[in-house]
Amino acid sequence: MPGPSAEERQAQRIRDSFKGFVYFDTFAQLDAWEIEDVDPIQQANYPLLIRAANKVYDCTGPRARLLLCHDYSGGYHDYEGVRPPLPESKLYTCEHLQFVHTFVYFSHKLICVPPASWTNTLHRNGVKVLGTCLVEPQTPDMDQLLAKANGRFKLTERLADIANTYGFDGWLFNIEQDAPQISATWSHELLDFLSELRTCMGRQKQVIWYDALTTDGDVYYQNGLTSLNQQYAEVADGLFTNYKWTQQNMQDSGRLASDIGMLKENIFFGIDVWAQNNNLPGPRRITYPPKDGGGTNTGLAIGTLSRSGFSAAMFAPAWAFEHFSTNSTQDQTTEGASIAERVDQSLWTGSLLPKDLCCNCHGEKAHHTEFYKNNAITRYANEYPVGSSTFFETWFRKAFASHERPKPCIGPPIATEEHHLHGPQQCCQTQTGFSPGLGSQDPLPSLLPGTLQQWEDANQGPISRVLFGELVSEDRRPLKIVTKLVGCYEEADDLAASECSTADTSPAAITRLGLYKLSMHADGSLQAKITYRTLCSSDTMSYGFYQAYLDSASGLLAHRDTNVGYAGPVLELVASSVRLQITHSSGSLVELGVFTESKLSGPNPVALMEIEEIVIGPKFDILSEYQFGNFDSSALQLGKVHVSTRTRHAQRQKRITWSWEQDSQTQTPPWPEEMPYSRTTGPFSSFTVRLACQAIGQAYCLEFPVNNKDVEHLAENDVQIQIVGILFGGGRVYSIPVLVPKQEMMLGSEEDASMIE
Repeated sequence: MPGPSAEERQAQRIRDSFKGFVYFDTFAQLDAWEIEDVDPIQQANYPLLIRAANKVYDCTGPRARLLLCHDYSGGYHDYEGVRPPLPESKLYTCEHLQFVHTFVYFSHKLICVPPASWTNTLHRNGVKVLGTCLVEPQTPDMDQLLAKANGRFKLTERLADIANTYGFDGWLFNIEQDAPQISATWSHELLDFLSELRTCMGRQKQVIWYDALTTDGDVYYQNGLTSLNQQYAEVADGLFTNYKWTQQNMQDSGRLASDIGMLKENIFFGIDVWAQNNNLPGPRRITYPPKDGGGTNTGLAIGTLSRSGFSAAMFAPAWAFEHFSTNSTQDQTTEGASIAERVDQSLWTGSLLPKDLCCNCHGEKAHHTEFYKNNAITRYANEYPVGSSTFFETWFRKAFASHERPKPCIGPPIATEEHHLHGPQQCCQTQTGFSPGLGSQDPLPSLLPGTLQQWEDANQGPISRVLFGELVSEDRRPLKIVTKLVGCYEEADDLAASECSTADTSPAAITRLGLYKLSMHADGSLQAKITYRTLCSSDTMSYGFYQAYLDSASGLLAHRDTNVGYAGPVLELVASSVRLQITHSSGSLVELGVFTESKLSGPNPVALMEIEEIVIGPKFDILSEYQFGNFDSSALQLGKVHVSTRTRHAQRQKRITWSWEQDSQTQTPPWPEEMPYSRTTGPFSSFTVRLACQAIGQAYCLEFPVNNKDVEHLAENDVQIQIVGILFGGGRVYSIPVLVPKQEMMLGSEEDASMIE
């Protein structure tokens, strides 16, 4: 069956552009691109948070830098867009970004620009984001890649401008087509092209070369660093090898890297996660280890690379979400997680695979290998501290949050009082759905005290108290801290005897749960703000937050505890805040967590508190949540809220637009340099868009698409619009609500780009 025509592909490209996606199928499209034509909704606004250290303070053993190469079902999915629909299930995100060095957005396009949603989340988590330049065997006009004008390559400055304009960090070059025969010097020209591109982009961005085209001009996969690709690797910032490497390839690559002075960590050996599947068409895909490599054994390859000093490039990390069911289960022990989610967690943490794991691979247990459980990715991938040296923020937001929504039902709608107030409703029943928010995923905390293996060992060892965390799905009360006794009991009576013997005589013991590993200045210039709710009061138990400092002279770790638990009535609905001074005479802040001090008593879990936010930044006025350092953000204003129309190739889309400014009458110093500042939205990390007092979405620029469905159900002729600006660090700035005629916000369904599939 023939694929879509050039006209159909171009029409789809235009529709995708209204979702916030940018890609180029041809060199002609790339040549026609102009900065002036850029749509703000396509630009990422969150600057890359520069990690303050190359590894966490307690890293032990060799670790490998990890690159993720996306390639998820063709890419550019609706949930990655600006106005994502509500999916029936959770789709691919990465919840272990502290273990990721670089993320490549890959799709089978000539030029792939990462969606702004991915770039914003990855930058918030300190991960570099690369687009892809992919020349496939069928790509026409390959010679245009090295076309020149006035003695310079035409595309080097263009590719640099695209990366800068859309806010990502460089390019993966993958040329899978033999060099044109029109010039014997084509490979030398390509080397000059790559060198010029790196110069145009500057030192903060990078280029990675994929191991396909050799300097002989042929596509010939080397599976390592060799004399046929070393020149490309040297002029680029790194080499991404093909997937069929062996121990011998590693040894040969190591010797050559030493000879030419190339760092081994700049060689990313490819791992094809799909290689474990035995049901794919064509020859069997092979990756390290040759038998059962990829899939649930991906960590095994990363471990081998870590011990040899190389880096790892994981191709198709969304494998679990393509190969297994993404439907939520009814299993209460896994909180309804889908098979895909559970397999993905197994890859990263070594958790047990579902016993009922089923797929269309040949054989009953194609993925239940003997190695997977003890070779998790997080065991071998390098872990980085979260945040920067001067800033960190989290609201514990995941990319998908569960919510209740109307459940379709058979029969006419039921007339209720709500029916008369707001119009007909689909159904009075509800079902659990998922709200996608890929662009807002925060750095996520550690939920277990140590590794999964240590947690399992604690359950089989002597009786002891532990702390653990639970990330709930609702937008409010996101992180619950729970304590309980774990251990192996012979008989129920043994536990009762243990309680009687220890409750009154044993000394109170301190138990800790490290939430985040950091590397932050402790010179007294920073302060942490933590908002929480207490859930437990006790005369025999105290709990709160701790800071861990690493002394630079002695190498010793020092803890500073701040108690927030108290005896008395618990007011669950009341949120409290604590301010922690970040200061140490000769060290840095390397960990933030929670602690409890209590005697052993009772086997049942006890919920201690729920944490809503953690923000670390320059010291600010304790009486004002809007002040950071010497900057008074109450001087910021949002205004000029109105509705406009964006037109592209006869398709139109309604947009709410606004602007921000600083009150010129207020004398205030500039925004603190210790905090992020966006080149497109200034001190604002995002904006909540409200229609008729209801939030309809999150914006990361000064525009937001609206469609007929947003307003047609409203009874009033005028619609109230309000924008809430969220500052880096969490402060809020509210625009004055404005009224806009409903008809001004609507288009005919045949011309509304937001309504066209």
